Amino acid sequence: MLHRSACFLLTGLLLCSGLAACATPYGVYADKRPIEVLKDDSLLRSRVGDALRAQGFTGVNELTVHAYFGRVFLTGEVPEHQHAKVVQTAQGVRGVERVVTHWFPSLKADTEGDAAIKLRLEKNLVSADGVTSSRIDSVVNSGRVVLLGVAGSEAELAAAVKAARHTDGVRSVTSYLFMRDQTPAPLQAPQT
Repeated sequence: MLHRSACFLLTGLLLCSGLAACATPYGVYADKRPIEVLKDDSLLRSRVGDALRAQGFTGVNELTVHAYFGRVFLTGEVPEHQHAKVVQTAQGVRGVERVVTHWFPSLKADTEGDAAIKLRLEKNLVSADGVTSSRIDSVVNSGRVVLLGVAGSEAELAAAVKAARHTDGVRSVTSYLFMRDQTPAPLQAPQT
């Protein structure tokens, strides 16, 4: 009996540690995506990142990859002449349904300041009323915030944007949050 309990405990710990890479401060339990979709999105994010590195996009400042339900979001500072190649590379990865980009104009990066803003932002998102049932990721670049992920409702989406706008040090907020049953916001005008 003890052996069986130990196996269940070990399996649970391995599962949690494997999903920790997908988790935000909300934890996996609050993510509305089924576990299979979480796994697929994580794998897709990894494949796109590998494909971009294989094409030499390793020196690009703060290029990040996020994936939700086969939709890939690329954010960062990428020279304009490389935009098309980055998108083409991402679109060439098996499982990618759509690629959405958010390119930041190059500014003098303040990595320490951005890290502090990101911590304050995550704290504000976790404590915001109505922001409890979805996975929300963020990218901070020179005080410019991009929100990414799947919201549980329009009210939650609005509450997340409001929390980001009220975070000390944030200069601008662009939301690419969408509800699972809707067309993702990037296909419409982003909320800034």
